[in-house]
Amino acid sequence: MNEQHEITDLSLDTLLDNFERRKEDFRYNGCLITSKICLDKKARRQLFRKPVRLNASLIILCSKGSISLTSNQTHYTLREHAMFLNNPTAIIQGEAYEDAEIYVAMWPDMFIQQISVDIKLMTGLLLKVDKNRLLYLDDKEWDDIIRSFEDICTEETYRSDKFTSEIIRSELRLLIYRISRVIDHYTDISDMTPNMLPHDRHERYYERFMQVLSRHYMQERSVGFYAGQLNLTPKYLTTVIRKASGRTATDWINGFVILEAKNLLKYSSLSIQEIAYRLNFPNQSFFGKYFKNHTGLTPSAYRVSE
Repeated sequence: MNEQHEITDLSLDTLLDNFERRKEDFRYNGCLITSKICLDKKARRQLFRKPVRLNASLIILCSKGSISLTSNQTHYTLREHAMFLNNPTAIIQGEAYEDAEIYVAMWPDMFIQQISVDIKLMTGLLLKVDKNRLLYLDDKEWDDIIRSFEDICTEETYRSDKFTSEIIRSELRLLIYRISRVIDHYTDISDMTPNMLPHDRHERYYERFMQVLSRHYMQERSVGFYAGQLNLTPKYLTTVIRKASGRTATDWINGFVILEAKNLLKYSSLSIQEIAYRLNFPNQSFFGKYFKNHTGLTPSAYRVSE
């Protein structure tokens, strides 16, 4: 049976309070951009040693060695020139680090709006991140993104300069656009079904749906609730979500709930009844039937499975 830990819902502010303060790193409005981090024994013990869920986007770039980690029960190994993207709803845990050197960026959901990133350019990227969490960059892509990291951290030393604030905002936008370009580049549109080809309106609804879903999936499982939040009919919401992602709204809702249930069963010491209540099921029996219908296993059987 896997060793169980409580899943920590960790705010970015709390993480930053506990993250070693280095003068060469950059912090601004809840955002962290690091210069190169060499993962010594102390750092390895602290970096996502237990499963955590951040209320922030997380990007890890590996410049040397390797890192093994788990995000939402999928295992990833980062090697040289790897870029890993973890969204705010995903549970992440570090597993092994071999002579690794990394760069880390973290920012809260509203940060890209605070620095005036053009949201229209970001349309569809959330779907692409869901499909491609681990990317390997070519030399040009790698150099461009690392240069942005280093420029941002270097600019931190000019805090008293009256131009610094605008320069930093510009450099942060540049970093986000460069990362977005790489995500966009590595998604092969030809691999998508005709119903998944981009349509701006459908993708906008999809992104709004995913934002609402990430906030409410532990309490709400009905398509009607999410349709109401987006001022759409349930039928229309189902249609646009299917066209944007190839999956129905119900599929996404069930996927979020089942993944959360699996994480709680594997990583927490909560009883099955407590998990049922946390996920807003009326009782343990109802939760058990729902879980088995979607996974083929009872919660108890899943908890002891490898």
